[in-house]
Parts: sequence; C-alpha cells; structure tokens
Amino acid sequence: MLSVLTILFLIGLAEDDTPALPPPSPPIKKISVYISGQVKNIAVVELEDDGDLRIVDAVNAAGGLTEFADADAVNLAEKISDGQHIHIPTKEIFLQQNISAAKNDLVNINTADAEKLATLKGIGQAMAQRIIDYREENGSFKSIDEIKNVRGIGEKKFDAFKDKITI
Repeated sequence: MLSVLTILFLIGLAEDDTPALPPPSPPIKKISVYISGQVKNIAVVELEDDGDLRIVDAVNAAGGLTEFADADAVNLAEKISDGQHIHIPTKEIFLQQNISAAKNDLVNINTADAEKLATLKGIGQAMAQRIIDYREENGSFKSIDEIKNVRGIGEKKFDAFKDKITI
C-alpha cells in the first residue's frame, strides 16, 4: 500500500510537459447606436467595441452615406458610445432645390395667366378667364380660399386643386 502511495506521490511531482491552456479571452463588448438621416439603412446597429469606435464605423455598418448626405455637417471621426443617436443631415442645397421645385409647381392665382390657370384640375379656359376677371375687379386674392368667390368654383372644385395653388 505504501508503494502505491509513493508512486502516486512521485507522479504528482514529475514535471508536466503538457502546455498550459491560454487564459480565456475577455468577452467581446458590443454597443448599439441608432443611426438615422441620410444613410442607406436607417437602423440600430450593433458594433464590437474595441475602445476606439467612431461615427464612421456606425455609418459603414448602416451601409454608408446616401448621395444627399451632408458629411461635412458631422464629425465622422467623433467617438461614439452605447445608446447614442447619430443623425446624418441632408445637404442644404438639396433641401433648397426641393423647396424651390415645390413652389414652382404651384400656380400663383394672383399672377397666373389664363393658360397657367387652365392647368389646374377642373379649370378650363372660360373658368380661367373668370378668375382673372375676378382678380382685376377685386384686387389680389388675400387667401387661396377666396377663389371660391369666383362664380362656378364651389367646394368640390376647390378641393380638386387647392393643393396646387398659392398666393
């Protein structure tokens, strides 16, 4: 019995040639940020936090910028943190063009000629002339609703083109 214990004792003291296991790697920390505006995929993106995450990393995770993005309005090198909301704005030049285009699509009932007025739904040449006659007799329209005072333009006809006119 003593010899068995001696052998076990000696085995325990023998040098072990088995390489030691590496220590477990720390869990990968992830953060979530909400990215919106002019990115290809507006979303909450999850990023592996290596301690040096930047806005550009979130933009890339969202598919990149759209052609309308104003990248100069955002510091793409800024560090980000968990729970942050990042918004990429639209270039102002595109906003101005869209506003101008929308205004150009409207018919100004105070200045439009008969041809332009006749482009409105339900307005023919005769009705266009009545609008001009009303305008000449009563002065400029003070509101778009005033056009309903023109003979032949009721609520139903007005509703058909009210979103296409301005003063």
